[in-house]
Amino acid sequence: MDIVSCIADTLHIPPEYVTDDLTYQSISEWSSLNHVTLILKLEEMFGQHINSTLFLQLTSVKAIKEYAQRFATLDETQRAAETEAQATNVREERAEIASGGPIYRGLAGVAFDTSTITEVDGIRGRLSYRGYAIEDLVAQASFAEVAHLLLYQDLPDPEQLAAFEARLCTAQELPHTVMTLLHEMVDAHPVDALRTAVSLLAAHDPEASNTSPEALRRRGIRLMGQVMQIITTHERLRRGQTLLAPRPYLSYAANFLYLLTGREPTPLMEHILNADLILHADHSANASAFVARIVMSTQADLQAAITAAMAAFAGALHGGAVEQVMPMLQEIGEPEYVATYVQRRREQHLPIMGFGHRVYRTEDPRATQMRRLLQDLSRACHEPRWLAITDALIDAMQPYARHGIHINVDFYASVIYHLLGIPQDIAISLFILGRMAGWLAQIEEQVENNILIRPLLHYVGQRDRAYIPLRERSSRLTKSYAAETPVLACR
Repeated sequence: MDIVSCIADTLHIPPEYVTDDLTYQSISEWSSLNHVTLILKLEEMFGQHINSTLFLQLTSVKAIKEYAQRFATLDETQRAAETEAQATNVREERAEIASGGPIYRGLAGVAFDTSTITEVDGIRGRLSYRGYAIEDLVAQASFAEVAHLLLYQDLPDPEQLAAFEARLCTAQELPHTVMTLLHEMVDAHPVDALRTAVSLLAAHDPEASNTSPEALRRRGIRLMGQVMQIITTHERLRRGQTLLAPRPYLSYAANFLYLLTGREPTPLMEHILNADLILHADHSANASAFVARIVMSTQADLQAAITAAMAAFAGALHGGAVEQVMPMLQEIGEPEYVATYVQRRREQHLPIMGFGHRVYRTEDPRATQMRRLLQDLSRACHEPRWLAITDALIDAMQPYARHGIHINVDFYASVIYHLLGIPQDIAISLFILGRMAGWLAQIEEQVENNILIRPLLHYVGQRDRAYIPLRERSSRLTKSYAAETPVLACR
């Protein structure tokens, strides 16, 4: 039996599917169990044990063919030497595992997969979606166009855009139980209400059992519409205001502002929110996108992945930072107080909000676009103070900029939301509204070529400890621990 036939028979696929670019888990038939079966077949064909190192290398048709061709050229002596070399590799591999091997805390600099969605160039300060520079998209596209680009991998034509926006608009109806939940959570933080409501939507998903790629996209688009409605409904409930329905003739961004405030936005306001949502739409393997991929890699449902992503995003070291910039500016009050504020924060070893990024070693390209938006909005609102304070902060932080601490996307977003009349504590939820398109694209890409994401931890704790019976352990409690332990009366 030749290699192609062996692979085709083992995976139960037609021989013509066995091409060099076919890889492990790129199709459902090449599962982990079938991969082991294939390795066993190869061992039987070649009469040679395949060790764990080689096992991990033989994960594509091309690699298996190369192994077979190399093995076929060896004589008996060379094959014996190959077997001994493999045994040596196993011993070295086990020694490396025992020693812990290299550790990359926070997975810094580690690429865990390939992607065609977003390119982040942290050295040159560039960002692109599907090959389109962020600057061009902000200047010329609507958010709905960019969301379509992320999900469908290309920009829509006019008919496709109209159909896509119509789907987003008609998908905003919320189930009765979700509406009841939002009433009960009226005093909760908006992002807590949003996360909880999205989790509940899983119980009302009409296509929850449909795992096809087409259904996953339909569910994602429906969820984008529902997330907008959850955010705006919760805010109007908090204010005691009448709930509104989206207007079909308004864009996605304009509908958000209308549903939130009850007023249709001006063209400038619509443009600025469109640009804001575009700039927030995706950012490659950030913490929340990584979490969404991890959850989907386990074959959990869509709402579970989005809920987990929202939870990660709300953290203070991720999207949660956006809510902390405007309070900082309000505390500063005037540009002339910036230098004193920065000096005091640094003496206290406290961060300056809106500065620094894990990836960018130069100015965040999203912040560059945000500055232009804030300049336009400040002029339109006749409110120059916040822009003046941000400029003074950038000047005061120049010594740190030389060492890679530049402004990030949060720096201006918080001020823009303030000038648009958007409550400060909705900032995270609004960021999420834009990021939904990116999360959904990341999820689709993960599902398309899924593999369980399962990194390792290097154990550094104690070993070989002897078990101590409970009666002998009681006397080992420290006095402080015993004093802190409550005595429970059993009745």
